[in-house]
Amino acid sequence: MEKMVQKMMTRYRLFIGMGFMIVIVAVIIGAFNTANAATYYAVDKATRDASSELAQLRAGIESTIIWLPYFKFLGVAMILSGITMALGVIAAKLEKLGREVMSSVPQQPRVSVPARPHTVKLMRMFMMLGMLVIVVGFIGSLITAGTAASVYSHSVSVIDAAPTSSALLQDLQSVHATETWLEAFKFVGVAFFFLGIINGLSTIIFALRYQKKAIPEVVERLSEHSVPAPAVGD
Repeated sequence: MEKMVQKMMTRYRLFIGMGFMIVIVAVIIGAFNTANAATYYAVDKATRDASSELAQLRAGIESTIIWLPYFKFLGVAMILSGITMALGVIAAKLEKLGREVMSSVPQQPRVSVPARPHTVKLMRMFMMLGMLVIVVGFIGSLITAGTAASVYSHSVSVIDAAPTSSALLQDLQSVHATETWLEAFKFVGVAFFFLGIINGLSTIIFALRYQKKAIPEVVERLSEHSVPAPAVGD
């Protein structure tokens, strides 16, 4: 299991690259949505409210506004995952280097290598939690966007004339209500990623502090053991 995790960590460049690609695609989609919005609002309000054709255009605009931010955050999450994984690779290499150095030192002057700090597990846990939250938020946004597209495909006059408790108004209520609580997913997910990065940095600092303390101690012990014994009669 550990070997599989370490192998996945080495693919941090792939995650960062995919994240940047998602962000770029999101920007392009946003540009198209901006053009659609400009077309929609270039028409007078009375025409917009009555036109079913323009309602279809609005449905695309409104649904995209809902899911596109979460798609962008998915890209950001991929980048943050890559950064966290890169920190994990650095920490693993420092640990491996420390063990290799100590194994090359004679037994007596050798300094014991400390156990892996708990920050390693926390780093991985927060990274996975962050990705899980972002993915759940993105899926929720797609579902909500689908409902919004169905609602806004009706003209404004039809939506305004819908009676209380009608299916149309219930869907509209669901869209606005879901948008409100769904907003937290983006920031909670990113917060988890930052916690993962903090723990990754803490792991690296732990390894560097160990090396800073161990290397002089090993050198001192080696010096003591390399002092020649006094000759007989001295």
